[in-house]
Amino acid sequence: MTRRPAVARELPDLPLIINNVPSRTAVDIAPETVLHPRREFDNVVGVKETTREFGQFSNVLHLCGSDTLFWSGVELRCMPLLALGASGFANAPAEAPGATARRYNYWSAGDHKGALDLRHGLRPLVSLTDVETELAPVQWVLEQAGLLRSGQDRPPFVPPVRARASA
Repeated sequence: MTRRPAVARELPDLPLIINNVPSRTAVDIAPETVLHPRREFDNVVGVKETTREFGQFSNVLHLCGSDTLFWSGVELRCMPLLALGASGFANAPAEAPGATARRYNYWSAGDHKGALDLRHGLRPLVSLTDVETELAPVQWVLEQAGLLRSGQDRPPFVPPVRARASA
């Protein structure tokens, strides 16, 4: 029996994005697997790829076609994927949304140097939040910047190592 995506079937007017995050789910969605719901359901409109394997991005883009919305979930792959035809990126540094939006706008306007300069300027922040998985580092940075009252995570998550070491 073929398993059908219940959300895609039950909510046909809701645009859906397949989110491939093997570092957090321990499952890597193969490009061919992305293709099936993309072909079968009009409301499966895109994919966010958060793999470190560059070939994965290229294969998904090739198989699913240029009408598929495609986002990079890996900071270091954002601009190379925009060059390949990605729609954008959804990843760190979420704690700097203005700079992230400006970087995309620079790239879209053809100011690739401006986009790269912003990317290099954000690197220290990205390095800090890449230390651990999940949202703990992002919450800690937001708390330190006074933008979040408490960076405390709920169990089973714990504060980032840097925060625990300074406590």
